[in-house]
Amino acid sequence: MKADFTASEASRLDAIFKALTKWQAEISLPQALALIVIAKNPGLSVNELAEKLDQPQQTVSRHVSVLLGRYQTSESIVPRAFIRQEINVNDPRSRALFLVPDGQSFLKALVADSKAT
Repeated sequence: MKADFTASEASRLDAIFKALTKWQAEISLPQALALIVIAKNPGLSVNELAEKLDQPQQTVSRHVSVLLGRYQTSESIVPRAFIRQEINVNDPRSRALFLVPDGQSFLKALVADSKAT
């Protein structure tokens, strides 16, 4: 059964779908969600990120490793860093996560793409 959406809602869903599809070779949806949370909460730890995403810490650690550019997710895509980690000034045992310019550019492009209709 087809869901009932207004023309505006359907258009917005199409724009979001197209924006995410364009970037899916480079970043997965869970990684994009992690990147958004980091952008909105600079300096949070992996454990805090896991709590905000309601995901296991081990799963979020893998996403963070990809976002740090440590793993190649595709043979055709060269890994690039979207975030950096630093020693947390409040707790030297943990690492604080921050966007790097590529991460900020990616999110701005994603937002711009999702606005285009």
